[in-house]
Amino acid sequence: MQDRVVEGGILLGKARQKMARWLGHARRLVNMGLLIRRPSVGDYCKQLILVFLSVGMLGMLCFVSGCKKDVLPQPTFPLDEEVVNAALEKSGLPGILSESETASWAEGQMVHAVRSLTITYSDTISAEEANANPITRLLIASIVSNSSEITEGKRMLFIRFGQIDVPDQMTWEDWKQQIVFATLLYGGFEDEEQVYQAFADKELPCLHGESSFQAWDAQLPGGYCIVNYRISNETSKPVAKQEASMGVYIYESKELYQRIQQKIKKPATQAEP
Repeated sequence: MQDRVVEGGILLGKARQKMARWLGHARRLVNMGLLIRRPSVGDYCKQLILVFLSVGMLGMLCFVSGCKKDVLPQPTFPLDEEVVNAALEKSGLPGILSESETASWAEGQMVHAVRSLTITYSDTISAEEANANPITRLLIASIVSNSSEITEGKRMLFIRFGQIDVPDQMTWEDWKQQIVFATLLYGGFEDEEQVYQAFADKELPCLHGESSFQAWDAQLPGGYCIVNYRISNETSKPVAKQEASMGVYIYESKELYQRIQQKIKKPATQAEP
C-alpha cells in the first residue's frame, strides 16, 4: 500500500512538471502571437488605433501628393533655337524658325522669328522671291525672350503672332496652337493649355471699320499673362488681305510687369546714371 502511494506521488509530480512546461510554452506562443486566443477589449482598442493611424498617414500622403503638382519645365532665358524648335514641334504650330533673323538686341535678350513656308503677304510674290527674301513670307511668330537688367534678371516673354486672309470674326480655337506654343516656351504652368483656358471664355472682337482691338490679363500660379488681339483690313496694300494678330506677354508676376512699365515710361531726364 505504501509503495502505491509513493508511486502515485511520483506520477503526480511528473504530471505537474509537464503541465508547468506546457503552460510556459503556451505563454511564449501567446507572446509571439502564434496561439489563437480570445481578443480582449485592449486588443480591440489597439487595432482601432492602428487603423486610425494608417488612415491618417494615407490622407497626409494624398494631401502632399496633391499639393505637389507636376508643372511644365522652365527653359533657360533667353531662349535658344533648340527650345523654340521643340516647342514648334510639340504645339503643332505650322512654321519654321528663320535662323537668319535670330538676333540679340542686348545682353540677356534674344529675338527669334517663325515664318510660314508657303504663305506670303501678297499673291504676287513668287516662290523664288520668297526663298530669296524670307521677310516676304508670313511672320507666324515674333519671339522676344528677356532676362536682362530691365527685367531685373527675371524671365519675360513676348510673342506677336500673325494670321492673314482671316474672317471678320475669329475664335480662340483659331489661336490655340499659338497660345500653347507660348506656354511651352515660358514653362512653369500646370499644363500646356492652362493659359489658353484662362482666356478661352472671352469674346474676340469682330472687325468694325478698318480695325478692332481688345486686351485681357490673368494672374496664374505660373505667371502673369496679358493677351491682346487686333484684326485689321490693310486697304493701303496693293493686294489687300485681312490680317489678325495676337500678342502674348508672360511675366513672373504682375508686380514685375508694373515695375518694368514704370522704367519704360520714366522720362529720359530722370533716367538713372
